[in-house]
Amino acid sequence: MGKYYFIVANDIEDSDYIYLDEASIPERLRLVCQKSEFQYVDKSLRELALDESSGSQLADFICSEQNNVPLVSERLKKEFDRLDIRNLFYQRVNLVRKFGNLYETYWLAIPPRIDCLRKDQCIVDELNHAETITIEEEKVGNYEIFKIAGLNNNEIIVTKKLKEVIEKAGILEGFHFFEDENLRSM
Repeated sequence: MGKYYFIVANDIEDSDYIYLDEASIPERLRLVCQKSEFQYVDKSLRELALDESSGSQLADFICSEQNNVPLVSERLKKEFDRLDIRNLFYQRVNLVRKFGNLYETYWLAIPPRIDCLRKDQCIVDELNHAETITIEEEKVGNYEIFKIAGLNNNEIIVTKKLKEVIEKAGILEGFHFFEDENLRSM
């Protein structure tokens, strides 16, 4: 039986990590990322503003609960490419802090939503948010990173294989993998 994990950006409170200026993120981009509707990403999107009070340490994965806009560093993107992960939608964006002269290339990396939920083994609330998630492994196929279709959950899920490869490569700046007893597979 496969094992799955949530990929979670570290809490930015009391840290020196960079983070986005929430007010500058286009609402359309938030919705596109939340729903994994990457066909609607604005092709002219080239920059996202960093919050002026954010730190200076570069994270390999940036995604706050408020905006759900997943961004990966160049080095994490290279690792994904090395692993031949093909199911992510990528678009190059530059993170810019105008008053600190920080200009860094990142990748918008939107995972697909796949229909792999074992509905008879899940608890879903009235807002269509699963409190427990049971994944049907055979429906995951070759996907190493994804979200669950048909739910309002926004968690990004990775396989044990992807988690271990990233940990071995030492690409864990600013994020971690979270093992949750409410995330399981059959």
